[in-house]
Amino acid sequence: MKQINKIVITSITLLLSLSFSVQATIVGFSSCLGANSCEVTASPPNPIAVNPNNGILLGWNEVQNLTLTSKLYVDRVFDNTASFVGSDTNGLFLKAGTIVSSHYFQWDPGNGSNSRVNATIETDSQVFAFITNTQKLFDTDALLGLTGLDYADFTLRGLEGGDTTVFSGGAVDIGWSASSPGDWTRMVTAFSPSAVPVPAAFWLFASGFIGLIGLRKKETQKVG
Repeated sequence: MKQINKIVITSITLLLSLSFSVQATIVGFSSCLGANSCEVTASPPNPIAVNPNNGILLGWNEVQNLTLTSKLYVDRVFDNTASFVGSDTNGLFLKAGTIVSSHYFQWDPGNGSNSRVNATIETDSQVFAFITNTQKLFDTDALLGLTGLDYADFTLRGLEGGDTTVFSGGAVDIGWSASSPGDWTRMVTAFSPSAVPVPAAFWLFASGFIGLIGLRKKETQKVG
């Protein structure tokens, strides 16, 4: 009986841990030229350091499936005529009520790499926009950034004027050149199906299963 309990509880624990880790909006890079490597990480550098100088284009997921409660100002959008995109004297923005997921990218040349990286970023949902301005990055760290990650307060965050972002549905072709202190940018995508919470039915099943184990254990103790 003890062995059965152990197996069942271990299985449920594993399933629950997997459910919490499902956050794969950035699928990966389908091409990567000029960098030593293009990588997606679940453990970004903390704090973010000026001049990483490693030649790695590094990306990570941030907040997933957030419903905006106010305008989100961005710098580049996939379609400025989309119903949820607007503009005013402060620039382009995604409208309140839009569901978004955010992702952060870091690029700095290093030994063996060129100053420019050309890559295709693949995601599991429509790429909406990029935030490339230093101040806008600061302004959205609290809303869209990872809790507990120190994004560091330094100037010249963002992309440079000649850096390109060509939208193509759930993918984007980039061409970024960097010098000191490096390039950083925040990508905003649509609702991510990969980050959907575990259905309530699963939680009911798991809790009910654990309850049955406890009941069986009590009955066994009474018999003994």
